[in-house]
Amino acid sequence: MIRSILAGLMLAVLCACAAPTPDVTRAAQEPVLKLYPNETPELRQSINYWADHYEVPRTLVQRVVIRESTHRPEARNGPYYGLMQILPATARGMGYEGPNRGLLDADTNLEFAVKYLRGAWLLADGDEKRAVKLYAKGYYPEAKRQGMLEETGLR
Repeated sequence: MIRSILAGLMLAVLCACAAPTPDVTRAAQEPVLKLYPNETPELRQSINYWADHYEVPRTLVQRVVIRESTHRPEARNGPYYGLMQILPATARGMGYEGPNRGLLDADTNLEFAVKYLRGAWLLADGDEKRAVKLYAKGYYPEAKRQGMLEETGLR
């Protein structure tokens, strides 16, 4: 009888030693996302900050940045400036007060362009592809049609 009890205890100890290791923290489980070409860790941090600040999906901001400049803050195309290729007049409508060349600063560009992108996101009703299209072509008529000029920051 004692042998049976001791054998059972030894078996329990061996099973406890063979138990799987506890789960690692959630943060360690999240995949580390690779940087896109031309993207720096500082740029990723700024993109994430402004996306979170304006409650716009990070993936949407990344889509626009890739589409407009491939993560090049110094990008210029005609009258458009910076990472998200924003027009100075549009940036001013979102509150920007500096010179046009100031929009070539990545953080400044993101601050005002993501604010503008937020309006497109609201109008797109959760559809990232539609939000990108609205951002690219301008969304005043759509905001007016939906009665959302104030919510989008256009009034």
